[in-house]
Amino acid sequence: MPLLKLLHFAALLCWCGSLLYLPALISAGTRSGDRLFYRDHAHLTRLVFTLVSTPAALLAIGSGTALFLRDGTLAGWLIMKLTVVTAMALCHALCGVLVLRVERAPERSVTRQCLALGVLVPLLIVLTLWLVLAKPF
Repeated sequence: MPLLKLLHFAALLCWCGSLLYLPALISAGTRSGDRLFYRDHAHLTRLVFTLVSTPAALLAIGSGTALFLRDGTLAGWLIMKLTVVTAMALCHALCGVLVLRVERAPERSVTRQCLALGVLVPLLIVLTLWLVLAKPF
């Protein structure tokens, strides 16, 4: 089952990378007065969210669940890790809400929300990594 673990790691890399990138991409979509820029940028943002980030999140969560079921372990560190992953999934959902908000009203500023995501997501990623590395064997 090393391929399942490899799939999990690859999906996590894509998901975490897109979660780091999306807040900046979303925020940049509100900074121009050109209407064509808004349309093209909103399209790019939606594509990154729907074609990269969401499938990677589903693969990461699905393969992680399969790994958990295969090993059959239930420990305190796993509960904490799943809690942090749930927070990452909520950040992912908030990115989706911000994508929709910028598409509907491009002039509306979402800078504060993007800044909060830009600070929270790296903390959650580091915390997840720490929990995985601190896992008792």
